[in-house]
Amino acid sequence: MQGPEHLQAPEQEPGPVRAPAPSGEPRVLVAEGLEAVLPSGAGVGPWSGEIRAGEQVLLLGPSGSGKSTLLRVLAGAIPSHQRGRVTGSVRLLDGTAGGAGAIDPVEGGVLATAPVLGHLGQDPVDGVCLPLIADDVALPLESACTPPERIGPRVHEVLSAMGMGELAHRSAATLSGGQLQRASLAAAIAARPRLLLLDEPTAMLDAEGVAAVRSAVDAATDQTGCALLLVEHRLDEWAGERGLDGLPARTVALDRSGRVLADGPTREVLTAHGPVLREQGCWLPREIEERIGGSWPAEPAGSAEPAGSAALVPLASATPRSEVLLHLRDATLGPPDASGRGDDAVLTGADLEIRAGRLLAVVGRNGAGKSTLLGALSRLDPLRAGTLEGAAAGLVLQRPESQFVADTVEDELAASGAPQDVRRAMLERLDLADHAAQSPYRLSGGQQRRLSLGAMLLADRPVLLADEPGYGLDRSAQEAVLSLLREAADAGRGVVMTTHDLRSLEAADEVVVIADGRLVGPLAPSDLLADDALLRRAGLRVADRLGPHPREGTEAERAGSSAPVRADGSLSPGAGSPLSEQQSSAPADDPAPRTALDPLARPRTALDPPARPRAPLARRDPTVLLGLLTALSIVCITLTDPAPLLVLYALLAAGTMLGLRLGPLALARAQAPFVLFAAGVLMVNVLSRPGHEPWPDLPVRVTSEGIVLGAALALRALVIGLGAVAVVRASDPGRTMTSLRTHARLPARIALALLAGQRLLEDLPRRWATITRAHRLRRPPSADGTPARLGPRAMARCAFALLVDAIRSSTRIAFALESRGLGTGERTQWRTAALTRTDGALVVGVVLAVAAVLVLAG
Repeated sequence: MQGPEHLQAPEQEPGPVRAPAPSGEPRVLVAEGLEAVLPSGAGVGPWSGEIRAGEQVLLLGPSGSGKSTLLRVLAGAIPSHQRGRVTGSVRLLDGTAGGAGAIDPVEGGVLATAPVLGHLGQDPVDGVCLPLIADDVALPLESACTPPERIGPRVHEVLSAMGMGELAHRSAATLSGGQLQRASLAAAIAARPRLLLLDEPTAMLDAEGVAAVRSAVDAATDQTGCALLLVEHRLDEWAGERGLDGLPARTVALDRSGRVLADGPTREVLTAHGPVLREQGCWLPREIEERIGGSWPAEPAGSAEPAGSAALVPLASATPRSEVLLHLRDATLGPPDASGRGDDAVLTGADLEIRAGRLLAVVGRNGAGKSTLLGALSRLDPLRAGTLEGAAAGLVLQRPESQFVADTVEDELAASGAPQDVRRAMLERLDLADHAAQSPYRLSGGQQRRLSLGAMLLADRPVLLADEPGYGLDRSAQEAVLSLLREAADAGRGVVMTTHDLRSLEAADEVVVIADGRLVGPLAPSDLLADDALLRRAGLRVADRLGPHPREGTEAERAGSSAPVRADGSLSPGAGSPLSEQQSSAPADDPAPRTALDPLARPRTALDPPARPRAPLARRDPTVLLGLLTALSIVCITLTDPAPLLVLYALLAAGTMLGLRLGPLALARAQAPFVLFAAGVLMVNVLSRPGHEPWPDLPVRVTSEGIVLGAALALRALVIGLGAVAVVRASDPGRTMTSLRTHARLPARIALALLAGQRLLEDLPRRWATITRAHRLRRPPSADGTPARLGPRAMARCAFALLVDAIRSSTRIAFALESRGLGTGERTQWRTAALTRTDGALVVGVVLAVAAVLVLAG
């Protein structure tokens, strides 16, 4: 196998170049002949080298070359979380004298590497483990035994650096993919690791998000001296205006087989091996592309078919070019799950024509409404106002695995109803003929994207919509996807794609910009690229000044920094900005922070405690409530007389309504399952118990003993059920686990694992909605173009897909928990729960009330 080629550093151009770490800096990582081979046969290495403190290294290679595999080996995930064979040696050094603290990731696993290593994986949805963002970022600090009084300021610091300081107390289930990506990075750098592993940290971000992440990473490496190993496709966006000098000073380049092609100074590696890397499918910086020659960023619209590809598949019936296929008029669009029609609207006054033979690109910053627009054009989501007329549209979602409906690649295409010869031609066109009998879930990300797109093309819809079709793809995969979209347009379809990648615009005929809640355009791509102000409004370019707060740009952006959060968890244009000076200087011990219900309230940050609920019972300590429920349940079990149980139920119902401010109807709805259960218990005992029959003439036997015992058992169920309803309504999972850790000494591993389960459960409705929407799009639409409803068989298929998705997510969340140091060792606790006199008064009051009932009944 080929070993690394070490190159001499070239002379650097003048400018703020980040030089390689001096040889005198302590070593962070040492590898000798490190090689990993997965069960599929794919692998990476061997690699021999070292990384020193403060050094930044770019890991570059085409898709499938093993970049993510190498990062997972270094993080300890292979073979502890993923099967694979690792040979050679690798050591992480924690800086102790003589290397006594050397860690072997292969032997020790993820928990062993957590104290010295921060890791950010490719999937941001599963990178956030806990329901609340602030708690997730605090998790590695607790694992590092950081004093509790220092955890809040550190959480605030890293979230603010990511432009997310105001989202500290937001639920992870309400955040967009880009926001989750930044939150995951904040957790990775919070504990100041010695080595930071980043796997595509900017894949879902607009230009401002990229600048914020890059600035935060630079700050982390400058302030702590940690080393960085970066996998990144979007090299120009990461480098910014500094060009090659803005990239990590050292590059380790891999070829398609996973062998090390070169290891040396970035400028030298890219200059010497750029042609080979580009040929194998890597994105390269503009400067290197221009030296090599050829077009950048991609071939112009209407370019010839890539060499070696199969003949063009006939994808659509002949349609007159420029005929309007779909027309959106004066539309107001908003999240599909929102009930309001005003402030939560994403787009207003939207007018858009989708024409045959044209490829239209839609651009805008994260949260601007690109996916919302596609949801409306596909008729999955109703318009708030306006009209949509025209042909049916097919939609390819960002996560292609959500749309798979079959067990093999070939069956996935067959589900579209295309003839066999057309399916075979499409397999060849997608370069998937060798994978025809394979499960679509086992394909690479680029292969899944091509398969999902090909299946929708075979559905023969006049309009094709693609949501971020180039997300996370290398050069060859993105060019293949864009080529398919281009050919679909040339074959007579109207094609719309959303993107935040400037390179993709070269394949489009026209572009529409979403800015400030309005559609701007359509424009020629060249006109947009020449309009610097509009590029900034679209989030495709940031201000010249780079810093930790790149959103502090135009006056419009600053004015939008306090924009509200929409119902889908995305931010209105300009939202998500770092805190203003007034907000960031708020005291950590503010005794009465204003809540979001206060119209003058400032946004809450990690320096503020969680908002206190208004209902009196919800302010009580959860451990106290659970203790009272347990004691009340024991008392109820000992009672066989319905009278005291009825009194207890009446008192508990009154206390619950007053303490939680619930009305009778709301309380009745909450108790419905327990009422049904109690009714069943009552009827079984009334009709089956032997004894005296007070009404012998009835057609069924009813006994006095059955009535008494059935009523007692039914009332037990109602009292215990009502108590459970009260406790659940009064306590959220985060407060409950904090209280149990403080007062009941519940092990942190159990408490935080339960919260991680809650995080997954909270996300299941969103996952279910995505899967069912995707499956609706795979079925023939109705006459008016509306996606078809799903029958029982299709719903069962969706349920299975959800189960598979949840299992895969749970394994990734488990890895993320361990990477934050969640084990059985010593740790601190950031938030604690204090018992108050009111909690004591509640206990005394409940005990006295129960005792009085028992005495009177006795």
